[in-house]
Amino acid sequence: MSKNRDEKGQFTEQVTLADVLEVFETVDGPVVTSGDVATVTGCSRDSARRKLDRLHDQGRVGRRKTSGRIVYWRREDADPNPVDPDDPIFVDRPVISSGRENLSEQVDDLLYGADS
Repeated sequence: MSKNRDEKGQFTEQVTLADVLEVFETVDGPVVTSGDVATVTGCSRDSARRKLDRLHDQGRVGRRKTSGRIVYWRREDADPNPVDPDDPIFVDRPVISSGRENLSEQVDDLLYGADS
C-alpha cells in the first residue's frame, strides 16, 4: 500500500486486491465494509468498494446488502491463490514465438525424441 505520483504530480493510490484481502484478517468480525477497507488501506471508500466488487466478481468474496450497507466476507470455497489477469506481470507483455508452428503439439517429440 503505497502512494505514488502520476504524470501530473498528483498522488495516486496503489492498493492491490491482496491488500484488500488482508483487511479481513485485521478487522474484528466475520464481515467488512468498504469503510473498513478504506480506513485500513488509506484509500477512498469508492476505491475500496470497487476493489471489493472486483473480488466479488472473481468469486473470492461474498456480499449482501443489510440495513443500507453492503457487507463482504471471504468465501471459504475460493481459490486461495488465484491469478489476477490485471497483475502488471501479465499486462503489456510481448508475445514471444519459437518460430515453429504447432510447437505445443510437438512437446513430447522435442523432449523425448521422435522415436520414443
